[in-house]
Amino acid sequence: MNHINLLRRAVENRKRYLIRELRRNFVAKESDHLNEWTLSELENEWKNYRKRCEEEIG
Repeated sequence: MNHINLLRRAVENRKRYLIRELRRNFVAKESDHLNEWTLSELENEWKNYRKRCEEEIG
């Protein structure tokens, strides 16, 4: 049971981090709804953002 709580906490921490970074960088148009996104959706949005940044740099 304790492992489930650790995993849940890790997922929630990662989601909070990604939401904070996406909002801070004005990435997502639907920033009010980011809390409703799954971790996979947030990760995909973050990866797309990072890829666009790399393309702009060089």
